Amino acid sequence: MYFIGDVHNNIQELKKLLATLNLSGGAELVFLGDYIDKNTSTQETVEFLLSLCQEYHCVFLKGNHDFVWDRYLNHQEYARQEFLLKYGSAESLRQYSGSPEVLIKNNDVAAIKVFFRDYLKLLALTQDYFLADSYLAVHAGLSPDQLNQQPLVWSELNYFLRPKRMVLDKKYLGTHAVVAGHTFLSDTPTIYPGYINVDLGAGYGQYLGALSTEDNAVIRSDGKIFTLNI
Repeated sequence: MYFIGDVHNNIQELKKLLATLNLSGGAELVFLGDYIDKNTSTQETVEFLLSLCQEYHCVFLKGNHDFVWDRYLNHQEYARQEFLLKYGSAESLRQYSGSPEVLIKNNDVAAIKVFFRDYLKLLALTQDYFLADSYLAVHAGLSPDQLNQQPLVWSELNYFLRPKRMVLDKKYLGTHAVVAGHTFLSDTPTIYPGYINVDLGAGYGQYLGALSTEDNAVIRSDGKIFTLNI
């Protein structure tokens, strides 16, 4: 099983990473969310992600960018446009429109939905978290009061939490390390006993990372391997 960090339309690093992993048919891929924004290759990225479902068992978590797009497009929460304009979401529309910022400022949801018809299919597949083996996969993290919560009660905060607001040395239920993306801390994985961050900067022209449960290591899209010692 592989937990894969924030893609952010970086189709090049995504393809490099998957080639590095040398996957066999039926491999389990758990994507940690934030599939688009910050870079411009939306159509290619989304089509490629959806195509992976034909060969592998894919789980798609909902990232904070996915959450905001969902609330904006499907729930008419137009106040979300502030986030979209501030955090690179207009870049996802740039290959479709010469004035993506105007589409968002005018809340032209009908036009955006036409451009994003495949992304909306991907959004419909997303879930909040995924529990597997000794890991809890999330996009961002858990608050301290959730570490012993069963079942988890999910809220908007869980899409946006930063490590400084988490307890990083404690595992969920005492048994499951949280594996997350969301916060680009370094181009190498950030590893604590209860928290592993595999966002290695694909949204900023850096790398894409994947935690391999079989290898007990994080594998970077350039082939570098970081062994987990937890």
